[in-house]
Amino acid sequence: MKSTFYKSVLFLLLTIIFGSCVTDEVVAPKLVCTQPDLVTNKTVSEVHATANAIVTQHKYDDIIEAYVVSSDESGNFFKSISFQTLATATTPAIGFSVPVDATNLYIDYRLGNKVYIKLKDQYTDISFGGMRIGSIFVNSYNEGGVGRLSQNEYKKVLNASCTNVKEEALVRSLTMSELLNDSNLNTLVELSDVQFSALAIGRHYFEETNNVGGATNWGLVDKLGNQVYFRTSSFSDFATKIVPNGSGKVKGILTKYGSDYQLLPRSEKDVVMTGTRAVPFFSEDFEKVVDKSNLSLPGWANMVQKGTLFWKGTVYSGNGYAEFAISGTKVVSNIAWLISPKIDMDVHTKEVLTFRSAQHHLDVDSSLNSLEVYVSSNFDGLNFAAATWTPLVVNLPKQATPWYQFVGSGAVDLSSYKGKINIAFKYTGSGKNLALDGAFQVDDVQVFGDK
Repeated sequence: MKSTFYKSVLFLLLTIIFGSCVTDEVVAPKLVCTQPDLVTNKTVSEVHATANAIVTQHKYDDIIEAYVVSSDESGNFFKSISFQTLATATTPAIGFSVPVDATNLYIDYRLGNKVYIKLKDQYTDISFGGMRIGSIFVNSYNEGGVGRLSQNEYKKVLNASCTNVKEEALVRSLTMSELLNDSNLNTLVELSDVQFSALAIGRHYFEETNNVGGATNWGLVDKLGNQVYFRTSSFSDFATKIVPNGSGKVKGILTKYGSDYQLLPRSEKDVVMTGTRAVPFFSEDFEKVVDKSNLSLPGWANMVQKGTLFWKGTVYSGNGYAEFAISGTKVVSNIAWLISPKIDMDVHTKEVLTFRSAQHHLDVDSSLNSLEVYVSSNFDGLNFAAATWTPLVVNLPKQATPWYQFVGSGAVDLSSYKGKINIAFKYTGSGKNLALDGAFQVDDVQVFGDK
């Protein structure tokens, strides 16, 4: 009995001694990616070419491939993944979105990951210009559209490969003018030399007072008067951060709602603004107009040359702008002037004018239904007919421009003007000829210069 006891003690001591010599290191298991045994037999461009506004089921065993460009890691994307193809020297990238009824999608579908997408029994449609692939959703009006892939099905449809490419192979550097096109929807883009609009400065990325569908849209502008909305969800981890007061580069995924293009960053790291902010010495954003009332702002002249209608203030989705619309009047000819306050050109140099404008119900491009922009050095504030008005060469919306889609004026050189000037927006149209009753909108009139 005593011998058995001593043997047990001896065994315990030896275990302790030799066990103490064993290293604490634990060899990590080697992670092995298993490539799905799938072969593509369809291109994204082929699928996109057959998709339309009417939701359609794909009936064949087709497989496409594309690369992940969005991420829900920071909370700005919700239950959706954006994919795009790789651009080549001759073929632009094509993007699309896949709604998925799951969160933390970034764990399985990381940026740059090539994914094989099985199309059989899935649905496609075009929504606000962008292609969607997913399940079917029918609303309360019995209208069908693409809906979210279920939690049980999405990994069977979206098959992550072992291939990953770097962000540099996916992101495209575009100007704002190049950006605002449906062909760029759901692709990863980068803008340079841009800044947030003045309304955003000092505010949070998300503001409850500017809550549009659970997110905040702030204007992101360039030096040519172009703008895209920068959209931040209330659930993003940078929602409470302050919008930077500077200029620089911004990356994101281009989306669209209605006629408004929206840039969705994946994280706060997509915003790098270390440059100096450009500040206009004259600015009018029309945020103080009264909706559907004759426009009346300090220093601005609103004058009728023919007809009875004046320029009006319009407010839509919290944004104010100037608008001239016929509104069903039977007056044969309508000509109205909206003239800015005096702008002093002797304080700055290299002065540049920018603004944004849009149209709706414009049937033809005609001088009989048009928006024109002029400058005068001798307008007395009362008699526009007695003043000398010089037309300015600006970029304006055309009949082919989608309704309500604002376009930038371009940088209009005013550096040759001295003293005090006025900028005028002249509307011409007919209230009797339905082919000439198109309306125009003007917003964000700014003049920049060096001091």
